[in-house]
Amino acid sequence: MYKLFKRSHVPGIFEIQMSGACDTGIARDHNEDAIAIQEDDGRGYMLAIVCDGMGGHSAGEVASAIAVGVLSDFIAAEFNGDKTPDMLLREGFSIANGQIDEHAQVNPSAHGMGCTCVAVLGVHNRMWVAHAGDSRLYRVRDGQIDQLTVDHTMVQELVDQNLLTPEQAATHPYRGRISRCLGHGRHKSDAEVNEFVLETGDNLLLCSDGLCDVVPADEMAALVGQRDVRDASRRLIEAANKHGGPDNISAIILRRVV
Repeated sequence: MYKLFKRSHVPGIFEIQMSGACDTGIARDHNEDAIAIQEDDGRGYMLAIVCDGMGGHSAGEVASAIAVGVLSDFIAAEFNGDKTPDMLLREGFSIANGQIDEHAQVNPSAHGMGCTCVAVLGVHNRMWVAHAGDSRLYRVRDGQIDQLTVDHTMVQELVDQNLLTPEQAATHPYRGRISRCLGHGRHKSDAEVNEFVLETGDNLLLCSDGLCDVVPADEMAALVGQRDVRDASRRLIEAANKHGGPDNISAIILRRVV
C-alpha cells in the first residue's frame, strides 16, 4: 500500500485535508491503478486524481501513469491562464487520451491500453469533477453518502434506458464493461464535467471500482468519517481487502475542515 497526504490552507478562512491510498489488492499480482493529489496554495487550487488501468501488465499501469502525469502537469502549467477549470479538465483529459493512444501505437505490446479516470479540481470551495469510465466520486455529508458521478458503462446505459434496475445492474455480469475511457482507441474519451460547492464538514471520496464494487456504501460512509483522513483512506483499503480484494484498490478523501 502507498499513501499520500496534503493540506490546502487559507488561514482563518478555508482548509481542505487530502489523503490517498492505493493497494494491489489480494487477487492481483500487480497494480494498474494510479493516484495523485496536489495543491498550490499560492495560486489557490487543489487537484485529486484516480485512474484505473486496463490492458494487462505493463500496459494498464502505463496508461494510468500517463493520465495522472499529464493531468497534473497540464493543470500546474495552465492554471491561472485564460482557461476555466472545466476547460482545463476537458483539455487535460483530451491530451492524456492522445498520449496514451500514441504510446500504444508505437508499442505493440501495449495495444488496447487505456484507463478510467476521475479527477477533482478545486478552487477554495468550488469543485469541478471530470470523469471517464467507472471510477467514481462520492460525497459524504452529515453521514449520508451520495454518488456524484454516473458510470460510463454499457450496463449503466441500460439503466438509463429503464431496461435494468440499479439493483440488477449492481450484480450484472457485464457491469465492468465501460463505454468511455482514456485511450483504448475505440471508446469515447470525452470528459464529463460537473461543478458543485464543498461545504464545511463535507468529505469527497474518489475511488476505483476495486473499492466501491465490494464495500457497501454505508460502510464506505462510516469509514470516510474517521477523525483522521489518513486513517480513513487506509481503512477503506483494508475494508476492500477484507471483502476479498479482487481488484486493485484506490481511494482519495478530500475533507473541508473550515
